[in-house]
Amino acid sequence: MPQGPERRKLVRCVRTAGNAAMPSLLRAFCSPTETESSWAYYLLARLGGERVVGRIGALLEDPAIADEIKARALGLLSDLEAPVPAEVRLRDPEALLERSVLDLLSSLEDEGELRQAIELIREQVPEAELPPFAAELLRHGGKRAERVLAALRAESGLAKETQEALAQLGREAGGSPSSRAAASLMRALERGLEYLEAGRPKAARRRLERFVTHHPENAEGRSALGVCLLQLDQLESAVEHLREAARLEPDEPLHRWNLAAAAKHAERLGGAYLALRDYLTITDTGEGASERRKEARRFVRAYERMLRDTHPGVPLGDYLRGEELFARAHAALEEGRPDEAAAGFEQVLALVPRH
Repeated sequence: MPQGPERRKLVRCVRTAGNAAMPSLLRAFCSPTETESSWAYYLLARLGGERVVGRIGALLEDPAIADEIKARALGLLSDLEAPVPAEVRLRDPEALLERSVLDLLSSLEDEGELRQAIELIREQVPEAELPPFAAELLRHGGKRAERVLAALRAESGLAKETQEALAQLGREAGGSPSSRAAASLMRALERGLEYLEAGRPKAARRRLERFVTHHPENAEGRSALGVCLLQLDQLESAVEHLREAARLEPDEPLHRWNLAAAAKHAERLGGAYLALRDYLTITDTGEGASERRKEARRFVRAYERMLRDTHPGVPLGDYLRGEELFARAHAALEEGRPDEAAAGFEQVLALVPRH
């Protein structure tokens, strides 16, 4: 990269060219070559202005732009003290976060760099977000992040609740490997639930899957992952997790309600019927319970009426079994296994002749 007088001369040239320099600078900014992209970053920061902010902001909203480039764009907007667009679309925010944490920690070779990093964190991270920020540092950086946590805890002027939250993270980090792993998993669940509530199921999925992998008997995690997969149209997997949540906590009405919703979306009306029939046997006192119960009763009555009118004489159990066999056979047909599908459809007809 140019140094000294040559660099100053090129900065003057870019400022003189103004907007005419933008196309070349933006191409270089998106380059996979670090030297080229870093030089473009430097020149765009010196050029500044509304046009630079607008074009860099547009990169953050473009789903075709790689996360690495968007991380660069976020840094440039921060340097320009410009607002970040409300909609930043990342393909894999977790991986980007991990890389960012590791880059930060690898740069802290002495106390001066650590002090500079703490000052930057205090400037750019709102105090209320310091504990979750520190938790992510610990999760991705492990022991190397404990220096940063200790320095944050030593900062003056922090609110009491912030100090207590950071102290708790310190106690967890200083505990046994198993206790640290358990705390990390609970944070994954909490963050997954936050993303789910915020309408970001893709971001929630990775965290919830990580939690459920280690805690398959946790009904809350299973239910949250099931709802997340339902929002992502992963219907078969959603049904599986929600059914398991209902098994683990049979007295929780919302597990049955969510299972019915997933089964209905998957066109497994028999499964939805069974889930809602079970739901109606459980007391539901949550918000919106009255409407849920009305809708459940309507569905159950309509399903039983359809069975009486369309398949007279077929026992309910046979019909429900036929529904399950039909779903499996249809899946086999779509996946290119016609012999298996034909055998499954024959089993359906043996149970429900007029299917």
